[in-house]
Amino acid sequence: MNNETLLLVLILVVCVMQTGTNQSSFCSRHLQRPQHEYHLTKECAASNMRTVASSNATDLESCVQLATAKNAFAFTYANFSEDMESTLSSKCNVFECPEFHSFLLTANVSAYDYYSMFSKPLPGENYTCAPGLGVFELVSNHLNYSNAMIACENVGGHLANVVSDSRTSFLAALVSSDLKNKTLNNRKAFVGLFFENDFVTITGEPLSCLPFRAWAPGHPKSGKPKKECVVLTGNRYWETVDCSKKFPYICELVPDGPLSLVERYCAPINNISKI
Repeated sequence: MNNETLLLVLILVVCVMQTGTNQSSFCSRHLQRPQHEYHLTKECAASNMRTVASSNATDLESCVQLATAKNAFAFTYANFSEDMESTLSSKCNVFECPEFHSFLLTANVSAYDYYSMFSKPLPGENYTCAPGLGVFELVSNHLNYSNAMIACENVGGHLANVVSDSRTSFLAALVSSDLKNKTLNNRKAFVGLFFENDFVTITGEPLSCLPFRAWAPGHPKSGKPKKECVVLTGNRYWETVDCSKKFPYICELVPDGPLSLVERYCAPINNISKI
């Protein structure tokens, strides 16, 4: 290899390294990191939701750390005195899903307070909790992409983020359960992914910065128009479609809080039962 060829190789290596560095920097600016923010939602309340972890945490922050480690959506914490400790099985109880339907599963227990990433009661009965992923609703009403976005925003959410293996699998199962479309191949729903100069998620993350793909054969289509939107099929594929076409859609609730007014329904302190 002569000196000129060696120089060209070195220049190429430097360019490749620089491109990789630039891409990494670009993605680090645009990718969102998961946030676990829990808010006091209801005082004097225990929950009957499925418990994924319990402990006798010495303080509230330790309970928050346990809930975060379990990627949980809610927990209860009892800040009781030592003479009350024998009446309760654990001070910190962590739940994989938040309370649904105006806290129907909470119990009036004076020692506990209920904390959640979703401070408000969920807006309807058709929401489904995917532990560790989010809270979703498949809406069978057919809308175009813009109106589907607005409909999700009106209930405190956005079109569902679909860019992971676990999300695509879970949401595709929701789509396949839409019995209003009798043929499985016709079961499709808008999700939070669209093309406008590049594919981006509904929260602004470039698809080029994310490793997962689930494109159907022949998608995305070559010769892209100015804007295309993505539907998820019941058989776990992403397809690009005209954004003006009408499909069912999947909303994902956005964690909210804190509440300006926390519910307080306290029983007498001697009415504590084991949780």
